[in-house]
Amino acid sequence: MIAQTPPAFARANGIELCYDTFGDPANPPLILIMGLAAQMVVWEEEFLRMLAAKGVWVIRFDNRDIGLSTKLTQARTPSPAEMVFTGLTRIKVRVPYTLRDMAADTVGLMDALGLPVANIAGISMGGMIAQEIAIRFPQRVRTLASMMSSTGDPKLPRATPPATAMLMRKTPTERGAYLDQYVDSWHVLAGDVFPFDPERMRRQGERSYDRGINPPGVARQLMAIVAAGNRTAKLRKLNVPTLVVHGTIDPLVPPAHGAATARAIPGAVLSTYQGMGHTLPREVWGRLTDELARHAVANP
Repeated sequence: MIAQTPPAFARANGIELCYDTFGDPANPPLILIMGLAAQMVVWEEEFLRMLAAKGVWVIRFDNRDIGLSTKLTQARTPSPAEMVFTGLTRIKVRVPYTLRDMAADTVGLMDALGLPVANIAGISMGGMIAQEIAIRFPQRVRTLASMMSSTGDPKLPRATPPATAMLMRKTPTERGAYLDQYVDSWHVLAGDVFPFDPERMRRQGERSYDRGINPPGVARQLMAIVAAGNRTAKLRKLNVPTLVVHGTIDPLVPPAHGAATARAIPGAVLSTYQGMGHTLPREVWGRLTDELARHAVANP
């Protein structure tokens, strides 16, 4: 039986983060960082129990501005036009917060949990935050896993038109409309190679909605991504065991981004998942939990 702690709150980098844990705290800690607009419950509990059973202590949390963590309601919310302009021109603009701030949030959570070092794994935006932790706080990172993420190099391929359109849609606040869009968005991201279970995704959406949605916070997170710049040169200086995971049909962060990440980080291992989009289908859970746990446990 894998132990799961109830949700708790930690003071981190001047805000509060909601988190919970799976498995034995005596095992190597593995902190999972979720992506844009996604609450920690998108890390499905069955997946986390499977991962914890392979010898790691799993910690997941809500990023700032999402779920039950602190909402920065006093911060400015960027407009879609501002985000497009910043993305196209790469002109630096004032942003409510940066990916570096979100990296410091994660390190603050480590401090609150008494973890001098941890294995860090992030997915999509979470992978970018994980990279920033390795860049800014290298002494705190035992291993790095960057999943379906990017270096931020503007020369890399852009998202497909359907994925871009999905990303820019306004989030409904009415429950039924929110759930319909939630299911449709994840179907776009998943692709059609692996079976898609709309009822499962609807239940996930219900849980997220009931925990509380924050569309302005999602816009602020997106602006942090857009304004982050190219990390390639900094990634080349890393000295940390790194696993890069990417699907072959990812419509939001195309596979070239994963390959570029693996090329940039010295010694990184690229693990490609055939037919996987920008989601974690059940069919890959066995292999992925094996790889994540082995990566965390095997590297001293």
